[in-house]
Amino acid sequence: MTRHCACCGRPFEPRPQVPDQAYCSAPDCQRARKRQWQRAKLQSDPDYRINQRAAQQAWSQRNQDYWRNYRDAHPEYAQRNREQQRLRDANSANVDLAKMDVCDLPTGLYRITWHPAFPRENGGSWVVEIAPVCVTCPCKMDVSREDLIDSPAIRP
Repeated sequence: MTRHCACCGRPFEPRPQVPDQAYCSAPDCQRARKRQWQRAKLQSDPDYRINQRAAQQAWSQRNQDYWRNYRDAHPEYAQRNREQQRLRDANSANVDLAKMDVCDLPTGLYRITWHPAFPRENGGSWVVEIAPVCVTCPCKMDVSREDLIDSPAIRP
């Protein structure tokens, strides 16, 4: 029984051990299959997502100079990035860019909620109220993690 590859579209003979095989054995198609699996796994499995983030952070700590060395070895890459950033800046000349160094809020844990005086119908922007939850405590947890956002201790 011949099938068509979900990536390249070419016909292939599926292996008898894999009855639902959708990708042929070409390396590019197998990479596409793995990327698709990883995307689905990241969306559906919070433990996998946390483990992947931890592995990326550990790698970054072990290879702190990776991007500096890469830019030094590939000056055309760095130049292209500069040109693209100039275009983005020019296209957003009338938009205020968010800058981390101009925020006067002290480091801490905050709750962000919709401000009750403004309607939620407008999907373009939010008006929010930022309330400190824990400004002086030493907990510097990653509050963007979904498992923490969903916990009752942080939920408003």
